[in-house]
Amino acid sequence: MLRELAIVFRARVTWLVAAISALLVGHGFILAIDLYSASSRSALSSLLQTREMDPLAGVLRPTLGGVDFALSLLGPIIAARSLAVEKERRTYGALCLAVGSSTRVVMEKTFASGLAGAVLLLPPLLLFASFRLLGGHVDAFETLVALGGVMFHLALVTAVGVAAAAWTRTFAQAVTLGIVASITSWAIDAAEGFAALAWLGSASAWSVEQRLLPFQRGIIALGCVLWLVVATAAAVGLAVVGASFVKPKQKVIAGTAIAVVAIALLSVARNVRRGFDWSEERRMSLPPAAVLGLRTIAAPIIIDVLLDRDDSRRRQVESDALAKLVLARPDLTIRTPFDDTPDVAEAERGAQYGRIVVHVGDVSRETRSTSRRELVSLVFEAAGKPLPDWRQAAYPGFPTVIGGAPRRVLGLLAYVALPFGFALVGFTLTRRRTTR
Repeated sequence: MLRELAIVFRARVTWLVAAISALLVGHGFILAIDLYSASSRSALSSLLQTREMDPLAGVLRPTLGGVDFALSLLGPIIAARSLAVEKERRTYGALCLAVGSSTRVVMEKTFASGLAGAVLLLPPLLLFASFRLLGGHVDAFETLVALGGVMFHLALVTAVGVAAAAWTRTFAQAVTLGIVASITSWAIDAAEGFAALAWLGSASAWSVEQRLLPFQRGIIALGCVLWLVVATAAAVGLAVVGASFVKPKQKVIAGTAIAVVAIALLSVARNVRRGFDWSEERRMSLPPAAVLGLRTIAAPIIIDVLLDRDDSRRRQVESDALAKLVLARPDLTIRTPFDDTPDVAEAERGAQYGRIVVHVGDVSRETRSTSRRELVSLVFEAAGKPLPDWRQAAYPGFPTVIGGAPRRVLGLLAYVALPFGFALVGFTLTRRRTTR
């Protein structure tokens, strides 16, 4: 294991990737801080606007988005190198003979590559700590959930990178294959919210970013956790098979079997909708009384959203009201008929467009409002029950203005200290190796 750690931590490319990632993440953090400070200045004069100042959405999520971008684009370079260089130097076979198992070699290299990739998580941790020291608000639980999503992403990228190295012959081929997998996920995400790309909409269930989205909101979604665990385990299994010394035909058969089983399990996992709200003041959920009331309704609840996927009202209702309803009732069915009929006549669409129809058993109600309270009220009205107490702990909001000397300190940390710090560590470690 020490040998594997030395390979990844004494490689110049590891620290070069870490330095580039730190610069990307730091730039995103500074932009987020500037925008958040500008919004906070105007929010300080309005109590209602103050409650909308959410550090998780305004600072943490943009910063962690930079980490996800760096992991997707640069993570395969770190992940694939440890195994790929052994194959390029023709030392892989001798190493397996010395260890006695190709599986053990692959697992050790996967673990070492994961530890090296974890270096990319240090910049956001230091930046969040600095933000907190300068007066910003960081809730421990929702931040841990958001970081947990990044760690799941790191594990998946590492496993995919090692698997790519196992099935290819050179480092360049492995990195290319790993990056292509990431770009494919981005292409799938591009279909979300655009009617012109509706033909890709059915593939959104296989998007990695869609599985990471609940974590960024402080929600632990069991289906997303299972999906990411299964995908990572499948990638590790493919790496073990690809790096084994069996005949190519047997490799293909075993790899196909793993892929088929993984697809089946992923299909099951994405249908698990149970989630837990760990956001501060449980602001991602409906009021407690409403949640209890929804769970007492025995009849099935179905909601038809007659809006196009590129309509801003649909994105609003999906991210707010419908997401909170699903947290309360995981068995809720949401239907979007216009996604299945892209060529519907304009006259027919004009008559129906914009409606949201709520079905509770055999009773239906409809509205054109995207208000969460309006939709929940219609659910209870259709169920023949009064709307429960709508009171909820108010989220106070945390406007934070960082300027002057504190802003310069953060700028130096993000643009100078972190990138050059990683570069200096890498230079020191590789220089010691060369001297020896």
